[in-house]
Amino acid sequence: MNAPAHPVTFKATPRGADRYQYLTQTDAGTPAGELMRRYWQPVALIDSLPQGAAPQPVRILGEDLILFRDDDGRVGLIDRKCAHRCTDLALGRIEDGGIRCPYHGWLFDVEGRCLSQPAEASATAKDRIRMKSYPLHEAAGAFWAYMGPGEPPLFPNYPALVGGSEHCYTTRWFGDCNWLQASEGNIDPVHTSYLHQLELSSDDMKARWGVFSNQARPELAIEDTRFGVRLYTQRKIDDERSSLRVTNFVMPNACAVGGFEGYLGEGGLTMLWDVPIDDRHHWRWEFIFHRSGELDKAALEKQYQSEKQEGDRMWRTWENLYSQDRESMKGKAYLGLGECFSVHDIAITQSQGTIHEQTNEHLSSSDIAIVRARRMLDEAAQAVAQGSDPRGVVRSEKDNNFRDMVVATGEIRCSESKEVWCAAYAASDDLFRPQRSAT
Repeated sequence: MNAPAHPVTFKATPRGADRYQYLTQTDAGTPAGELMRRYWQPVALIDSLPQGAAPQPVRILGEDLILFRDDDGRVGLIDRKCAHRCTDLALGRIEDGGIRCPYHGWLFDVEGRCLSQPAEASATAKDRIRMKSYPLHEAAGAFWAYMGPGEPPLFPNYPALVGGSEHCYTTRWFGDCNWLQASEGNIDPVHTSYLHQLELSSDDMKARWGVFSNQARPELAIEDTRFGVRLYTQRKIDDERSSLRVTNFVMPNACAVGGFEGYLGEGGLTMLWDVPIDDRHHWRWEFIFHRSGELDKAALEKQYQSEKQEGDRMWRTWENLYSQDRESMKGKAYLGLGECFSVHDIAITQSQGTIHEQTNEHLSSSDIAIVRARRMLDEAAQAVAQGSDPRGVVRSEKDNNFRDMVVATGEIRCSESKEVWCAAYAASDDLFRPQRSAT
């Protein structure tokens, strides 16, 4: 593996019952924080920063930054505090090819270079000033940042991110808890039989979610992949047939799970990123994709906006137990929090506490993916400490094809090997890669 330009050192990770608790800490200089910075992370919706927009404050991985589009349309992500006297550049002026501090007029471009110090006597002093800045990439309706050292890795051609806007619906939610417990909820296949249980009244819903309701105790298996962990969830239909759901943990804070196959046919998946804002909050990013490009975006937007208030926060709050409808729990709703699965996930992981204490856990056989993911994150943090790229970082074009990131729900014979079925699926016509088009 390639070594980053500037390996970092930090304290050894702890041992004992709280072996992986350090993974909740993501500031710069922490093991998990340095690991996170080796990958591209989504930071803002592209639509939130049109030409002429005000500078947008961004807090990510414990850092306060400013996202802005200059008057030529270029986008930058730089330190929020001016390099002169630490004025908040959220108040800055967009002009003359950059963002100008309103205190003394210093002007910075999208790469953090100081272009002008109008009140200074020296004409060259500005050339010694460089603000912290991070490279950006645009994909799937979001700005992505690389916050690590050295040359950025290639942006990964994950299935849900490679198509144009007609194939993808992108949204995000504010999460009032640590990133790790939210991420682990995404790779817990058993909870779908409980938390998301609804009365399946329509044929579309039965086609989409009925596979989760026919057996509450599925057979689980995992295997390591080059990008994370593959999860097999098998539920018996009868003596000869089983349903098989294949999903993925994607290093270090993403997953790839089933999408909208029910009413659109095969070719759908959803990728989720739980991106730390700081150690007590995160953004849940959703990239909902279908190869056909026939997503009902208006319906998705209507459902999501009905559950949100300003700032992409749920209107449901812990103080009133998320407005749980106990009466509805007697009928169609298992949880009593409506039909939006995102709301279910966010509420339940926030209920674990701001930072979930692993010492209070009693892990069981259904947690095999979570246990392996924690160990994989730990291994990757150690690789970073030793100056190597962690698992899943892409440096060559030949490695940037992710048809092996299989996301599928199908039916197999009980005697059939799930691994063989998955390999054959990956080798078949590539369902999840539309022709690349403009983002």
